[in-house]
Amino acid sequence: MTTFAILGRCLASPPPPDWRERLSGMLGARPRRMGTWAELGMYGALSCLADARETSLAPDALLMLGSRRGTCIPTRQALEQMRDDLPMPLTFLQTQPSQVLASLAAQMHWRGHAEFIAGGTPQALLHLAAAQCGRAGMLLGWVDETDGGSSRWLRLRPCAESGGDLVASAESAFSPDVTHIRLAGRGASAD
Repeated sequence: MTTFAILGRCLASPPPPDWRERLSGMLGARPRRMGTWAELGMYGALSCLADARETSLAPDALLMLGSRRGTCIPTRQALEQMRDDLPMPLTFLQTQPSQVLASLAAQMHWRGHAEFIAGGTPQALLHLAAAQCGRAGMLLGWVDETDGGSSRWLRLRPCAESGGDLVASAESAFSPDVTHIRLAGRGASAD
């Protein structure tokens, strides 16, 4: 059984109306060559780190991002462009979900282990990340640009057991009331 303390979170589902302006403020400039999906990911991750009072991750921390649909909107656009010719370079670039991981690493001046996982559920992503992370913990995100968009992130670090079990799915870990996540086998509890 592993317990993680939630050090920071971003629950932008949907993001606030001024999220793009906030992202530009965090970056010091408007992002370039990024699509909405990657911008949502950057906004959520940087907001989560700010909530955790961190500007970067330790080199041995894990950065893991998941999405049920990934970059489906730019992928559709690229396929439409391929009917006539090759897709435009910027459109093709926006189909690459790992683009946000490289951009985040550059923004944080961080070198470490980062992964994107397509499909599944936030609970499955959390279990996979928990099996891979070490003492520095993880920055875990779930991004979707459809239906108004969402960018939900948690900054988690392993900790000693905490008392008081409230059985919930890992999806409930994104609740603002949850302070700890306890993983045991396939189940998850949230305190």
